[in-house]
Amino acid sequence: MSPITRDTDMRQTDTPIDPFVREVLETISRFNMIREKETILVCVSGGPDSVALVRVLLYLKKRLNITTLGIAHLNHGIRGEESDGDEAFTREIAARFCLPFFTRTMDIIKLAKKEHLSLEEAGRNARYDFFATTADANGFTKIAMGHNLDDNAEQVLMNLLRGSGPRGLTGIPPVRENRFIRPLISMTKSRILGFLTAENQPFILDSSNTDQSYLRNKIRHNLIPRLERQFNPEIKYSLDRLSHILRQEEDFLEDQAARALKNCLIGQEASRVRLSIPPLTQNHPAIINRVLRLAIESIKKNLRRITLTHIQDILALMKGAESGKSLDLPGQIRIYKGHDTLLLQKESLPLRQLGRTQKLFRRGDTENPKKKN
Repeated sequence: MSPITRDTDMRQTDTPIDPFVREVLETISRFNMIREKETILVCVSGGPDSVALVRVLLYLKKRLNITTLGIAHLNHGIRGEESDGDEAFTREIAARFCLPFFTRTMDIIKLAKKEHLSLEEAGRNARYDFFATTADANGFTKIAMGHNLDDNAEQVLMNLLRGSGPRGLTGIPPVRENRFIRPLISMTKSRILGFLTAENQPFILDSSNTDQSYLRNKIRHNLIPRLERQFNPEIKYSLDRLSHILRQEEDFLEDQAARALKNCLIGQEASRVRLSIPPLTQNHPAIINRVLRLAIESIKKNLRRITLTHIQDILALMKGAESGKSLDLPGQIRIYKGHDTLLLQKESLPLRQLGRTQKLFRRGDTENPKKKN
């Protein structure tokens, strides 16, 4: 499949294009979101963003040579009849435009309790899993989501308040894993609502979006309006611009970190990574931190609950601890200090079950610590 370029986008048809739709098309082109003859699964909640996304992609279907559009909706079951109403509404949209419709109902409250997650995190995980498995099962090449510029600004502020590093301040990526795409990421909520009004297109408002027990809603309804009134009326655009600048720099630094990791890598398996300390410590501290995060992520599969304090603890283990010492991290990750080596291992059992004898193993075992079963 060949990439769609901006020039060919504009030449594909002489049909006049709405200014809003044109800007979305420019975003799609700028981030190379859609190639010719792709099949797009649109994630639709029934809210204004996802409904607008469906309408825009329908307008652009011929222009971008999209083979198939489909709609996916996850019923969280959190709001009872209201959730069922959202599902019925999205089903009607699919029927109106003759689009394939896929849905699933899940008990997110039960899932959150089972996995010890917040409702937000459990819901997010469930959505991504449903969308990915639905796309896989039905041959969709891209998954389109309705995040917009306001969402991105809120995400940057939320991560800043949580003490995130540069990666968190990059906000919501326009394209993730070359699969999840966000064509509305450069559009404000107000412009999306204006587009829907012009199209006479109804949508559903989620009552939970006004619940200020959620941090995002506090930021949306309290913090950002205050920042706009008292400090910077263009704060959303400023935060969005910051996220794009940092994303470019993050991409560069991550590439440098990957090179450094390769240079100090002794061995790697699914559940363990062994690093040589001398070549690792020759790097700039910012790169060393990133190498350690990449190594942890390769065995943990994510960096949840891994903080700057954990990275600093690893650095202290590397520099000051004698061979044979170890350090425990969240997610059943244990770090072993050897002679000029560092072994990062995801244990098969909870660390507390492995016992102190495993944590302070004999010097002769530092290069191949054995797990207790």
